[in-house]
Amino acid sequence: MGDEVWYATIVGVILLSGLSIFYILYLAKIRRTKTNAAWKQAATELGLDFTPVTRMFGKYRMSGVIGKQLSCSVWAYTKPNNQGGYATVMNYDVRFPQRLNNVKELLTPNIQSKLLEVNNVLKKVVVSDDSVNCIGMHGFIRKSEVLVQNVKLLIQLAELIIPNE
Repeated sequence: MGDEVWYATIVGVILLSGLSIFYILYLAKIRRTKTNAAWKQAATELGLDFTPVTRMFGKYRMSGVIGKQLSCSVWAYTKPNNQGGYATVMNYDVRFPQRLNNVKELLTPNIQSKLLEVNNVLKKVVVSDDSVNCIGMHGFIRKSEVLVQNVKLLIQLAELIIPNE
């Protein structure tokens, strides 16, 4: 009788492990589906292209041209951190239609005020001669309204910087 109990216990542990793994994968699929829906909604509202992620650890990305011919990309990926784990980071990049010469001279007090506003929300905002971006922002955004707000802030800043012709 002891062997039968032993085998039943092993079968029970295997079944329970399998069900646990299945449940974790199911929860991950539900989360990915909701995240895809939020990113799709944000991309649609912004007029950007988005391809839904189908793999477990796929990279989220939306991109396109909006506003005053600004090339815009938003992407997220997971990278190793210094503590032996992983961290997900968000990246926003808005590129000017053409390279500006010495963009620092274009930063009027009005633009500097907007830059401060954007930096208070996004952190790590960098203005260069060819773009306005925020690269390596920790965390992952799953709410469409937050994605839209962040992109619109960068677009507004970029449009202020572009010289009027």
